Amino acid sequence: MAVTEASPAPDRFDPGVDAWLAGLGLVRDRVRQELVRRQLVAHLPAGPEPLLVLDAGCGQGTQAIELARLGHRVVGVDLSETLLEAAHIAASGEQEDVRRRLSFVAGDLLALEDGHAQRYDLVCCHGVAMYLPSLAGAAHALVDACRPGGLISILTRNRAGIAMRAGMTGDWAAALDAFDARHYDNRLGITSVRADEPDEVQAALAAAGATLVAWYGVRLFSDHVGQRPPGRDFPDLVAAEEEAGRRDPFRSLAALTHTIARLPLGRKR
Repeated sequence: MAVTEASPAPDRFDPGVDAWLAGLGLVRDRVRQELVRRQLVAHLPAGPEPLLVLDAGCGQGTQAIELARLGHRVVGVDLSETLLEAAHIAASGEQEDVRRRLSFVAGDLLALEDGHAQRYDLVCCHGVAMYLPSLAGAAHALVDACRPGGLISILTRNRAGIAMRAGMTGDWAAALDAFDARHYDNRLGITSVRADEPDEVQAALAAAGATLVAWYGVRLFSDHVGQRPPGRDFPDLVAAEEEAGRRDPFRSLAALTHTIARLPLGRKR
């Protein structure tokens, strides 16, 4: 599989691993994972045949495990050995048939081996593209791994969400700076993270050969919430976030953009 640009150094992500693991199961993580799951499942084929899925940047394996529970075969790839260990631990608590459908391996989205080319019915990349050198490079790598007719699911940082978060937390100076920002320092301690607009994500996928199916916002009302467990109102929060994520103008202001695209059946490498 061709590499179109240099991959980031693996230690680029190291500062955020502990903070990411510390946030698992808390309200922002739960909202994100639940919305991405619902939005994606709504577009999966209803037939009996299981999909072969690549989860590029699978992290601790939350979405990979959810897809395996649905009967699909999932290959999770990540650069972080720490996160892959967390994925293995999480998978170990699943039923045997779910575990058999899961495979977690160390790997780089931008340097996948040729054996991954045009192999997968579904290629997921949730919360990774913003750390890669370019959106275009990420889109091409995802498309290269997807078979003709397959789906791509990509979760990206929304540019408008930078100012929205700062304003909702009362940091007015940061909000003013964020209106024209293309990069930001995130809460995981990783600096100069790229933020993209929804139409830029769609254009990058189109340039790589994929056609837009749908796009959603993820985490509008809860993005500024501190690190706390979900409360008793969590089902209502998710319902409100889900509605905001599919309606204009709300989805355009969410922290994250979830874009789903499809490759045409006749596409060739």
